Amino acid sequence: MNTLYIGIDTSCYTTSLGVMAGDKHRHYKTPLKVKEGECGLRQSDAVFEHIKNLPKLFEEMSREFDVSAYEKKVVSVSSKPRNIEGSYMPVFMAGESFAKSVSAVLNAKLNLVSHQEGHFMSAIYSCGAYSLLSEPFIAVHISGGTTEITIAKWEEGSFKTEIVGGTKDLPAGQFIDRIGVLMGMEFPSGKYLDTMALEYEGSEKVKTSVKDGYINFSGEETRYRRAFEGGESKEKIAYLTMKTIRESLIQAIEDIKKKYGIEKVLMGGGVSSSAFLRQGFENMKDVYFAQAELSTDNAMGVCLLGKFLDN
Repeated sequence: MNTLYIGIDTSCYTTSLGVMAGDKHRHYKTPLKVKEGECGLRQSDAVFEHIKNLPKLFEEMSREFDVSAYEKKVVSVSSKPRNIEGSYMPVFMAGESFAKSVSAVLNAKLNLVSHQEGHFMSAIYSCGAYSLLSEPFIAVHISGGTTEITIAKWEEGSFKTEIVGGTKDLPAGQFIDRIGVLMGMEFPSGKYLDTMALEYEGSEKVKTSVKDGYINFSGEETRYRRAFEGGESKEKIAYLTMKTIRESLIQAIEDIKKKYGIEKVLMGGGVSSSAFLRQGFENMKDVYFAQAELSTDNAMGVCLLGKFLDN
């Protein structure tokens, strides 16, 4: 049957729309606007941004896809942060409300999935690691709001996860953004710190705080904040920040691999798009990274989840 699959994701950072029809796949997204000097938006402001952005993305989609030409339509949306009972964040209500309206008008099947599942599926989709759907694997979600290391397993159309590691204080992305905004960079600051870290010509040692797969970043954030305020260069602070995150994650993942006897690792979330981060994993076997474009918030994984649920 000629089917159009639509995925919607409304995160704290980006309004996203993913579309699949046969061999034609398209991704549309718009970053949320954040005032200079601030590290993110209030949930109410983010919801308002999504409400403004979604119609524009659908208008863009309609120029490439004639919805009336498809016999069947499937709409999927990230309605909550994680695939567990009680998971909730107001920002996802914008996408869910829009998805329910669109599906009703199109007489389309509606699937409610989670934002984290969308990250995992977009990573699998972008690097072609579909073999992970047949066995348990270590799934790492590192973004502005989350740094979780889980054991994930694909069962009955969804990812069942158990949190086995991550951060105990602030997420990696928040660590990056706090340091970046402190140094006068735009929010989100990941791409700026990543570039500076790669260009830094020094080779500094860093301290890490990792135990049993769990990481603490707040101590190093305080240390680097004071170092910058004391006159240390932006380039060195960027390098130290990114290296601390990289070394901490490697140590935590190695601990979990040994503890659970699982070798395959999937890396997703916006921080995983960092070229500096990826360099540290070049010698680790069976590590799968999403393409950089699909590491950051996107709706392609949500769209693909809808396709799997339709089969």
